[in-house]
Amino acid sequence: MRYQMILPLLATLSLPVAADDLLSLYQRAVLASPELNSSEYSLDVVKAQEDQAFGKLLPEVSVVGNYSLNQYHQQAGGLRRPEQTSNYPGTRASVNLQQPLFDLQAYLLMKSQQSRTSQYEENLLAAHQKLIADLIERYVTALKAKDKSEIIAAELASTEKQLARVDAMHQRQLAMVTDLYELQARTETLRTNLIDSDNDARIALEKLRELTGDAVSSIQPARLDSVQLPPEGNIDFWVNQAGQINPELQGLRHALESARQSINAYRAGHLPRIELQLSGTYSDTVYNNLTTSPYDIGTAAVQAVIPIYEGGITSAKVREAEARKKLAEAELEKKLRELEQMTRAAYLDIVTSPKRSQATDRQLQASEQSRDAMKKGYELGVVTIVDLLNAEKQLSEARKAQREARYRYFMARSSLYFQTGRLIGGELLKFNQWLVADARAVKKSR
Repeated sequence: MRYQMILPLLATLSLPVAADDLLSLYQRAVLASPELNSSEYSLDVVKAQEDQAFGKLLPEVSVVGNYSLNQYHQQAGGLRRPEQTSNYPGTRASVNLQQPLFDLQAYLLMKSQQSRTSQYEENLLAAHQKLIADLIERYVTALKAKDKSEIIAAELASTEKQLARVDAMHQRQLAMVTDLYELQARTETLRTNLIDSDNDARIALEKLRELTGDAVSSIQPARLDSVQLPPEGNIDFWVNQAGQINPELQGLRHALESARQSINAYRAGHLPRIELQLSGTYSDTVYNNLTTSPYDIGTAAVQAVIPIYEGGITSAKVREAEARKKLAEAELEKKLRELEQMTRAAYLDIVTSPKRSQATDRQLQASEQSRDAMKKGYELGVVTIVDLLNAEKQLSEARKAQREARYRYFMARSSLYFQTGRLIGGELLKFNQWLVADARAVKKSR
């Protein structure tokens, strides 16, 4: 099943690139995921349990063979019955068939187990979609950390140029020493921040490594010019989609149905069980293995077992099944509310994302203009170095805000499709198109 998930995507993968994108990481993660392994093995377990439950409704056939060596000794009983001793072999063989004719409990337990199998099939699909959602979240986290390092590095480079320029001016007594100290302090602060951000970026790659099972050295950056498509339909449409398609929710519904079937099954434990019995026996011995002429017997019988009292076990099983049903109902209601809240939040985030991105674009443009104006103002002596450093810092914050807006849309779309059970391979292809495919696209997007 793992390979069935990934095969449709393998055909879309191009030649290997220096940096990983979502598809290449997905290809490695889906084959290495212990969570998917666990879900698959759990499904295998319940399928085997379903076969066991079904087997109780099928005929049971057995063949029994017995070969014995016997010694017969008869004590003397007067003149007419002298003492006798004889040794002889004994042979007995039988074929037995037992077929349930009426066993409502076994039938309903089999139906309950079928619902459990459906539950674990949905759980496997949910685990697969959760892997994709987790991969997207960790990828975006790595992008954020990488962008933060690049933005700090750019601000550091600009600040170092200012430091070199002010240092040269100070040596000619054209700049104040306080400006030099301000720049030196800011430079060291940025260097410290860059060390921390670079470390955060490496940690983010290690979190991706946890999913793929091997090293992730670099990732493809995100483009800034991608179109942020609004979700089709209104918010109620997506809430209904979540309630109808989400695999985890469907699994809980199957669990509830399994609990209902279990209640009926254990109640049926009070009913009689009827069984057809067929047997054929060949033997050359009788009771106590006394030898006799060979004979064979064929038997057909119907056996009825009427439960009278089992120490209250049946009633206790019914109470247990009823408690499990109530637990399943509570978990289902909890999941429904959680899905509705998260679906609505993700939808609202997607709807507002285009305006948010446009606002951050304008913020970045205004910050660049402000920084350039501060540079000229400092050269003319009308603003202080602190004003210029604040403008540089504000520009860095605007760059981070611009990228954060794109990432927020990306995460909201991922969450919306995950909650509604639509985060599958085909959607992952669409998500990957949001990423930059080559270095020229990276340069153009910047």
